[in-house]
Amino acid sequence: MRHKPFLKYLQLLTLLLLFLQCYSTHGAEDEQFTVGTRVPSFTLPAPENAQAQKYLELASAQPFTISKIGAKIVVIEFFSAMCPHCQTNAPIVNRLYKAIQDDARLSKDVKLIGIAVGNNKKQADAFRKTYKVPFPVFLDEEYGITGPLGGVDTPTMLVLATADSKVLACHVGVITDFDAVLKELRELSKKQ
Repeated sequence: MRHKPFLKYLQLLTLLLLFLQCYSTHGAEDEQFTVGTRVPSFTLPAPENAQAQKYLELASAQPFTISKIGAKIVVIEFFSAMCPHCQTNAPIVNRLYKAIQDDARLSKDVKLIGIAVGNNKKQADAFRKTYKVPFPVFLDEEYGITGPLGGVDTPTMLVLATADSKVLACHVGVITDFDAVLKELRELSKKQ
């Protein structure tokens, strides 16, 4: 019986830490990545399946860098399965993926991937299944990808030129203007 208050305290502390992780900088006006700068090079794990490899137009099923993706632009959705903002954003990002795929020019020039920040395979798979994520998702359980980037708030959508990893756009938080993001991608695709 004496352990009940301690367990409640521990549960409350855990919820507080999750809250701080998910809400710490959402809504902040400053972006983590400045347009025009280059992000440090990072390596993504090999695609999980042949479908992902084909979609990304990768020559082999090996770990790869952004520059190996067969498109001019890559949109990276950084998310965490436990983040409520990421859960809210998931259907919007899925809609963006579909809009890209339905547009002949965009589907050639733009690829979209997800990076599950701090999530293990079970968590990421549950998120993919629950939100019917149609694009490739890569695990970053040990922060090997986001650590060198200085950490990344979730959700963050980072738009990079594949040739040089130059930041073309960055959106932190839930996408509130879908049409503006799609218009921005179309304009960036024309410029690349």
